[in-house]
Amino acid sequence: MHSRLTSPWLLFGISPGIFILSSAITTEALAEEPPKLIQQMISRALDLDDPKTVKAIVLIAKKTVPDSAGEIDAMVADYKTKVAARDAEKKRQQLRQVADSNMFQYWKGSVELGGAKMTGNTRQSAIYGAVSLDRNGINWSHSIKTRADFQSTYGITSTERFTASYQPHYKFDERLYVYGLALFERDMFLGYRTRITGGSGVGYKVFDQPNLALAVEGGPAFRHTVFIDDNEASGHRIKDTAAMRGSFTTKWKLSPLVTLSEDSSIFFESSDITASSTTALETKLIGNLSTKISFSVYYEKDVSSGTKPMDTTSRITFAYSLGKKK
Repeated sequence: MHSRLTSPWLLFGISPGIFILSSAITTEALAEEPPKLIQQMISRALDLDDPKTVKAIVLIAKKTVPDSAGEIDAMVADYKTKVAARDAEKKRQQLRQVADSNMFQYWKGSVELGGAKMTGNTRQSAIYGAVSLDRNGINWSHSIKTRADFQSTYGITSTERFTASYQPHYKFDERLYVYGLALFERDMFLGYRTRITGGSGVGYKVFDQPNLALAVEGGPAFRHTVFIDDNEASGHRIKDTAAMRGSFTTKWKLSPLVTLSEDSSIFFESSDITASSTTALETKLIGNLSTKISFSVYYEKDVSSGTKPMDTTSRITFAYSLGKKK
């Protein structure tokens, strides 16, 4: 009776298969599928569509079942892919809507109003109003701003300031753009009756995030100013000059309810410098209504004798947002 002996060559052929199979089993064991409860917890967090919540839940899940970290990362990656596709489609729809709209649609902005009246030992009244409108198109965006500031003390006007501007932008990409500027100003107490400015230049958005926006601009400008001058027989002095303009605007959303903003500009002329800066803290009250505390500084180097070159204004006003969701 012959005994059957296993050929060593047969064993040699089977060994690699066993090794590969055992390796696959080990790998599968290491990359365990998360427990059903953990999967439900992560899925629920993803459904909320809140990045902070997703990050916190994923961190807890990985610490709870570290062997399932790879599977958890795969779930998050799939979620991010879907969100990116959804956001891209939403942006395409918005662009199509803007492209099909007319010039009078898709404007957003705010109306700001404030005032004060004091009687008794001090008789003073003041009123301030501002309107800001913006339209963001595919290649072009437009910005219109008007502001009026009036104050009277004992029946005598002590502040009379008015500005209106229009600024179109042509966007090369998401950050770089060129702009045009048309600006009208009147400030009787800073020394000029009328100032008209036209200019253009280049702008760049250093930051353009939902919670932080920062843009800088610069370019040439031409200014026509009618100064108040009692030394002249006509009572005024006309000055036409070329200038270089620089500006800095930023908006920082400190929280869902509080926003800090800064809007500054400066003009360099051959013998004159003018600058303005407004810092504001806006707090949302209810719906589209908010309150704003602001501080403005105005500087005019070329002023008539007896007039201070710098003027400051502090305000507390109410603002109502236009074209925005409540």
